[in-house]
Amino acid sequence: MAHKSFPFGLNGATIARANLESGLIAARDAGFSYYEPRISALVDCEERGCRERALASLHNTGLSWLALNAIEGVFELVPDRLFAQAEEVFSLAKRFNVHQVIAVPGKGRPSHADAQEILADLSKLSREYRISLLYEFIGFPAHAFSSLQEAHTVATTAGIPLVLDTFHLAVSRTDPERIVALSTDEIGLVHLSDALTDGKTLAEITDRDRVLPGEGGLPLAAYVKAILDTGYAGPLSVEAFHPKYESGEQTTVAKEAFRKVDQLLSTVIKEV
Repeated sequence: MAHKSFPFGLNGATIARANLESGLIAARDAGFSYYEPRISALVDCEERGCRERALASLHNTGLSWLALNAIEGVFELVPDRLFAQAEEVFSLAKRFNVHQVIAVPGKGRPSHADAQEILADLSKLSREYRISLLYEFIGFPAHAFSSLQEAHTVATTAGIPLVLDTFHLAVSRTDPERIVALSTDEIGLVHLSDALTDGKTLAEITDRDRVLPGEGGLPLAAYVKAILDTGYAGPLSVEAFHPKYESGEQTTVAKEAFRKVDQLLSTVIKEV
């Protein structure tokens, strides 16, 4: 089982070769409490006619869904295309009994007021499907609202909790004290990953450098401690994209992911 103080989740990106059913089994066998599905896995499952089997597998493994990744490019799509995509995502999530969806900003440059209006409209639409919306803070400079302060302002004004990702907190050089200033209900989910930094600046690392906690050079303990200091006690979902994990046996990768995040949390909790 997960660390006694926190539930752990496994993001499907970490075991990218696994389909939805085998991903759920790998997560269960590794000890996770939650599984965070990728939209491609749900689409693939529907195309193979496996939705009922996947839902039965979710029940049988004792796992719960985390938020569905995601509505991409929220601030770079024209409204008609954005809301058509959102309806497809919300409908897909509802068919799989997933109750949260993550919105990702993309590279558009709207004003704060326009961004808040877009997010509020998306959130209103999501509620028609009985789904709640989360907003993921992306720290890449080319993306909209790439500081935690800006992302927090836009999301919370629209009434949407944040997804905090240790990788993006590091890339954006977020001061841990800025995280501590958040209230617990402003954080909807936490993504955990490290990154390979040897020979690279923070501006040069990409998603493909993202590895399991403890395998890279990011100051994860400082960020996780700051998140815990807000009072957050929700799921911590391991999300790594490095291609090396695709060559491994997926249950083995899942078990290593669980071991690494449990080790990290045990270290941090001793310091809290």
